[in-house]
Amino acid sequence: MRHDIIDYLQKEVKRRCQLPTNFLGMGCYYHIESVAKNAEILAKKYGADIEIVIIAAWLHDIASVTDYNLYAEHHIYGTQIAEEILQRFDYEEGRIQKVQKCILNHRCYSAN
Repeated sequence: MRHDIIDYLQKEVKRRCQLPTNFLGMGCYYHIESVAKNAEILAKKYGADIEIVIIAAWLHDIASVTDYNLYAEHHIYGTQIAEEILQRFDYEEGRIQKVQKCILNHRCYSAN
């Protein structure tokens, strides 16, 4: 389990949510935190890759709290932000792609 990434994401998402430019306010942080907790429970129940699921849960709304102008397509912009962050941690490319797929799918997006 990449606790270094997960710990960073918890702090980074909270930091971005606390910025005065975050139109959604701290309520969005509590939403993301709840999603991450519930995602872990469901990943365990259904045998999913817990690490991928938790990381994706922390990142699923990252674009929305970064810039509200990205909200309409935050699932798409979120994949780009996720890639930037995860590459800094030397996260495996294939695993980054799985995280990105989760982020896209939270809005029922299909790239096909």
